[in-house]
Amino acid sequence: MTRTARPRIAPALLLLLLGLTSVAQAQEAPPADAAAPTTDVTPPADAEGKAEAPAPPEKKWEFATIGYVWFAGAKGQTDVIGPVEPVDLDLDFGDVLKGFKFAFMGAAEARHDRLVFLGDLMFIHLGTDAGIGIRDPDFLEAELDSRTAEVTLVGGYRVADKGPVIVDLLAGGRMNWFKTTLQLTGPNRSIEGAVKQDWFDPLLAARMKAPLGGKWSASFYGDIGGFGIGSDITWQAIPTVNYQLNHKMTLGAGWRVFKVHYDKGDFLYDVAQSGPVIVLRTVF
Repeated sequence: MTRTARPRIAPALLLLLLGLTSVAQAQEAPPADAAAPTTDVTPPADAEGKAEAPAPPEKKWEFATIGYVWFAGAKGQTDVIGPVEPVDLDLDFGDVLKGFKFAFMGAAEARHDRLVFLGDLMFIHLGTDAGIGIRDPDFLEAELDSRTAEVTLVGGYRVADKGPVIVDLLAGGRMNWFKTTLQLTGPNRSIEGAVKQDWFDPLLAARMKAPLGGKWSASFYGDIGGFGIGSDITWQAIPTVNYQLNHKMTLGAGWRVFKVHYDKGDFLYDVAQSGPVIVLRTVF
């Protein structure tokens, strides 16, 4: 082979290699339809061939704690001695504060979709000799030591949750514990009586909440029960105005009235407690 023929062979071999490479790539490449990316995702079909709707998001439980302070006075009458006339109670919050020994107040809430459960615990230990009206003329002084505890548990259904006003209808009960000692002293004699009593009250309850604009809202809780099964009658009402501090905490202020009329044997407790209340609700 001459030197002039070698430069012509190199371009020919190069063209042959490029042609073979193009043929191989054409054989390995998928058809145009298969190479195109698929963007249409068809939802699964049911037995009749109809497309099924996507599943709704799973609904979770929501929990909240409700701490509150209740500045309550008490009015009514009580009797723990039997043959002696009942004594009248007229204690303003100042009298209660002077005789205050211990108290605990708190509540909790659980909700799942439209199911609502509420619980409340209140314990008050009070010792006082003020604000007690003695009917029996043989006695001049009175001293009362009272320990009261109530545990309330109600549950129910949110009947209105689509509009601006939320309404819950609830039912449940309240367990009551009372331990009361009353001492009466006179110029000629003294007498003392003590009663320890507990009972259960069935309850019907309702709760409502409505917006007032911006971060403000109004709420109301009320229940009524007893119906002679435990108390002759018991009821309470708590209206509040609330302010949304952040997405988890709400501060409220309002008024609470709690009435119990229980009369069994030698024990009479017919007392209404009322006063301002401050509430802090925290969602978890």
